Amino acid sequence: MPDFDAGPRPAVPERLRQRIFRGSDAVAEGLISASCLRREYLSVIHGMYVPAGTVIDHGIRTLAALLRMSAPAVLTAHSAAWWYGVTHAEPADPVMLILPRDLPVKGARGVRVHVTDLSHADIHIVDGLRLASPIRTARDAATLTSPRDALATVDGLLRRGLTTRDELRRMTEEMSGRWGVARVRTVFELADGLSESPAESWTRWLLHRASIPPPVLQFEVVDDHGRFVARVDFGWPDCRVALEYDGSYHADPLQQVKDRERDAALRSLGWTVIHMTAIDLRDPERVLQDLRRALKQ
Repeated sequence: MPDFDAGPRPAVPERLRQRIFRGSDAVAEGLISASCLRREYLSVIHGMYVPAGTVIDHGIRTLAALLRMSAPAVLTAHSAAWWYGVTHAEPADPVMLILPRDLPVKGARGVRVHVTDLSHADIHIVDGLRLASPIRTARDAATLTSPRDALATVDGLLRRGLTTRDELRRMTEEMSGRWGVARVRTVFELADGLSESPAESWTRWLLHRASIPPPVLQFEVVDDHGRFVARVDFGWPDCRVALEYDGSYHADPLQQVKDRERDAALRSLGWTVIHMTAIDLRDPERVLQDLRRALKQ
């Protein structure tokens, strides 16, 4: 569980120093004043607070959402995936909760509540929290979140061995004719767990939407003697085209030298190397044009 210790702050009562709490309850119990609440604490979601200095990530927001609910809830989609170790969700992403049909309770701002039935098999207990099972988490990600983000979640679950492509296929078959099956099928058919970061999954969704031929992920390039040259993020070996996603660490000067040497080795073998960054995910036209030209589309 996260450590909520924000360090010694004399104005913070000991009972509140390492916990998420409902602000109105703390004020009503006389633990703090309303002015102290505003001054010494941070709002996680509406009405729920932590001591100032706490780093608020999506995991902390899920805990705050669960504590705020007046009914037992189950985390799902990217919020459940966080507690399975797929920590892709950003702090601002909505907390995704499931409630049974007989307990239709609205969520706070920043919390999305999905009212539906769950079987015992759909619920796993992790760190004392009620989570949708990995396969149910994958299904809910595909039906309740954007396909781009859902692909990152499902790829992460596959990469950690929490579900399998066979389970994804069975889930798609079981959903035949039901609401959301088209979205589930699209995401599940693309997911393979080979992406090493959310950005690589987002890039694959971008390529899919742009009707770029499917690449080979993490393709290993060898020279004419079979010696390893490089592993590329996205490869089209028949066309000798590589697409590399450059995360923030590529800005390091030493890494830039390595990247140039690597690109030169690939180009000496007749490969075209195209680079993209987070900016290109927001405005991808330049990358897509370069790819289409290199692939002779």
